[in-house]
Amino acid sequence: MAKKKRIGKINPIFEAILRKILKQLFKNLFRVRLDLPNEVNTLKPPFILLPNHQGFWDPFLVGVYLRDPVYYITSDAVFRSRFLDFLLKFLGAIPKTKSQSDLDALKHIFDMKDQGRNIGIFAEGQRNWSGSTLPLIKSTSKLIRMLRLPVVTAVIKGGFFSHPRWGTSIRTGGLLIEYRLLFGGHEVGSMKVSEIHDKLTGALSFDEVEYQKKQKIEYKGNRFAENIEQFLFTCPECGSMDGLYSHSNSFKCLNCGKEWKIDSYQTISASDGNTMFDNIRDWDEWQRKKLHERIDHLFGTGEVIFDDGGLRINTGYKSRRLKRFISGSMKLTSLDLSICDKHGKEVLKIPVREINGINVQNREILDLYYNSVLYAVRDPRRRFSSYKWWRAVDYLQREKLGLNLPD
Repeated sequence: MAKKKRIGKINPIFEAILRKILKQLFKNLFRVRLDLPNEVNTLKPPFILLPNHQGFWDPFLVGVYLRDPVYYITSDAVFRSRFLDFLLKFLGAIPKTKSQSDLDALKHIFDMKDQGRNIGIFAEGQRNWSGSTLPLIKSTSKLIRMLRLPVVTAVIKGGFFSHPRWGTSIRTGGLLIEYRLLFGGHEVGSMKVSEIHDKLTGALSFDEVEYQKKQKIEYKGNRFAENIEQFLFTCPECGSMDGLYSHSNSFKCLNCGKEWKIDSYQTISASDGNTMFDNIRDWDEWQRKKLHERIDHLFGTGEVIFDDGGLRINTGYKSRRLKRFISGSMKLTSLDLSICDKHGKEVLKIPVREINGINVQNREILDLYYNSVLYAVRDPRRRFSSYKWWRAVDYLQREKLGLNLPD
C-alpha cells in the first residue's frame, strides 16, 4: 500500500519571521484591533479555526494573532501558481477542489488532527460578495462532529470594504477580529449535525453593510468603484445585464447613461440624486431576483439568457498548470453553455446539467468542470462578471433542473 503523503510542517524560524512582518503590515494596512478571550489565547492544539471570509488576507489575518500555527484548507486553484504552490506548501496548506467532494483533502485533515495541528476552514467555501456571510457548507458541521475537536470562530468586522472582491487596491479603515470558543470538543460527538450547523451559522453570521452604517468607518484610498461590474451586473434604471462600466470612484450604465459613485464611507449615490440603492447588499439582492425572473421567463425556450465576449478560456485539472484553450465568447441558455471562438463559431456545447463544480476563484476567474476537464474563464480587462454566470448556472441546476448538488 502506498504511503500517504503528509502535509509539511511549518518551519518555526520562518513562522516567527513571517508573524513579525505580517503583524506590522496589518497594523499599517488595516489598523487591526482584537477581541481575543483568554480561553482562546491559551487554547492548546489541535483545534479547528472557523473564520468568516471577506478578503484575500483572511487566512493570515485570523491566524497570525494565535499562539500556534494554523493549517488551512485552501482551494487547489491557488496552487496553479508556481510561486504560491511553493509558498502554500511551505505553510502547510491543504489543497481542496471547490464545490466537489475531495477524499484526499479529508485524509489530510485527519492527518493534521493526528499530528496535533490546528486546522483552518472557511465554512462559506469562498469569499462573500457583499459583506454578508454566505450560507455555510453543511459538510463542515459533519466534519466537526467527526473530528471532535475544540472549535474557535473568528469574525472579521470592517474587512470587506478594506478589500472587496472587485477591489484593485487596499483601503485603510479599521478592522476588528472577534475570536470565540464555540465548542470545547467532546460535546459535538453527541450533537446532531443540524444543531452544530445552526450554532455555527449563528456564530459566523455578520452583515458588513449594517456594521458600517453603525460604525461609519471612513476608508482612505481611491478607485472605490473600479471593476465593480464584476459584481453588480444589472442596471436598476433600464434592467440591462451587460452595460455597467466603472472607472475610479464611479460607474455607469452604457445602455441608459445612468451614473453612480461610491464615497469614502462606501455609500452609493447617483449623479442625478435619484438612486434605488445606497449599498451593494441591497443592490445584489434585487439583481438576483431579476436574474431569476429572467431565467424563469426564458427557461425551456432555447433563447440566450446572456452572453459575454473578450474572454480567455484555459483548460486544466485541479491544481495542474492551465493550458490555453481558446479566446472568444460564451453564451448561456437554459439548457446549454456554449464556448465560441472570436468569430462566434461554437467550439464546445456543455449541457447545463452536466456542469460540475462551478465556482469563482481569485481574480474573478470562473471555474467549471465538464467531462473531468476544468475550464477556467477570465477577462483580461476585468469586466467579466463571473459572479453573474455562477449565480445563473447554480439557479438553473438547483431550482429549474432539480439537481442534487454538493453543498
